[in-house]
Amino acid sequence: MTTLENAAAVLKLFQRKGITQGHVGLTFTEVVEALTLPKSTVSRLLATMENQGLLERDAESRCFHIGRVLLAAVGHYLSAPLVDSVSPAMVRLAANTGCMGYVSKLDGREVLVMRMFHGRHFTQLVTPPGSRMPATATSTGRALLALLSDEDVKARYQDVWQTVSPNSPQNVEALCGELAAIRQQGWSLARNETLGGISSLSVVVHNKHHGESVALCLSFLSQDAEPGYPPAILEALRATATEMAEKYGT
Repeated sequence: MTTLENAAAVLKLFQRKGITQGHVGLTFTEVVEALTLPKSTVSRLLATMENQGLLERDAESRCFHIGRVLLAAVGHYLSAPLVDSVSPAMVRLAANTGCMGYVSKLDGREVLVMRMFHGRHFTQLVTPPGSRMPATATSTGRALLALLSDEDVKARYQDVWQTVSPNSPQNVEALCGELAAIRQQGWSLARNETLGGISSLSVVVHNKHHGESVALCLSFLSQDAEPGYPPAILEALRATATEMAEKYGT
């Protein structure tokens, strides 16, 4: 193994051992046993990683912890708004599927479109960034509302219910029924609701470090045949959400 591969193995050991902030840290012996290398080789490796700020060593226990350079890089990475962080993945997703892609946030009883990504299939029906739509009548809105409890949803729509489309939930009880299904399956579908002839699929990505959630959406021409969406599009969307979840600890 190369020096870089050995250094990566040391860093992965923190995850394997479940070592978090406040933990005693990794001992020299643990690293030697994990890498199955001579002690002299491991000693030089750890010293180099410490000198470069990848590791820090406690003066009393002599155990190793993640270093300041890695912590600074991770902090910068996780501090970026989730909308910006998921955008590169959505660019690829829109290009690969040919669908229009969107990133949206929940704002009260509306969804706010934050980003839009053109697919290769031409359509004149687009929803530009800054657009607001009733959350109950969109796949993005319902995906985000599904993060709330039924009690919170009912309180949000108490005395202010608005039926947007015959294809949308007609009352808060019907909405809660759809949200229950979304929680179970992990995705949301809207067919011919805010835009006739257009359907969409949405999933949610959550950054647990900042308590921030966004909906990732792909829209496409509606299909009459069940299930009402191309399965390959749902598969690609969910794969992207899984990739984002692995990065941000959803």
